[in-house]
Amino acid sequence: MDSYLSQYIDRVRPAFSGIPRDAAHQVAFAFLSYKLGIYNDAVIRCDQALKLIEERPIPGVLGKALKIVRERAIALSQAQYDARLPFLFTKDDLPLGIIDPKEPVADADLFQLTDALLLLYAAALTASPDDEQALEEQEKYILQLIATYRKSLKK
Repeated sequence: MDSYLSQYIDRVRPAFSGIPRDAAHQVAFAFLSYKLGIYNDAVIRCDQALKLIEERPIPGVLGKALKIVRERAIALSQAQYDARLPFLFTKDDLPLGIIDPKEPVADADLFQLTDALLLLYAAALTASPDDEQALEEQEKYILQLIATYRKSLKK
């Protein structure tokens, strides 16, 4: 695993280790469905995960990440490629994000979606051992997300 990604996952592991397996499994499948372009399923999985974590002491940032991915999946399923994302991470959420909040954000939607997908990936990898192999097969995609975002900062 890339050291940058590995350090991030190690950093957020304590926050996500308490996610119940049933919720973590839905988070994993929300991420995987989105990544594979099965947007209607991603929406369903996000809804199921949100319902499962709703009344549990889970970091609120995970719910926001699920809502961001859900909204983007809805837009993509309706061929709305330029739809804006209505759910914004706050500064309080940023310690669990992978992108340094001190860096200027070139594209707020790219920032939100990238952070949301990385949060879902890290949470599922941490709390859903049954989905570990399927998630690890997507590491290259995660690294591409990070690289694309970091490249956008240099422009």
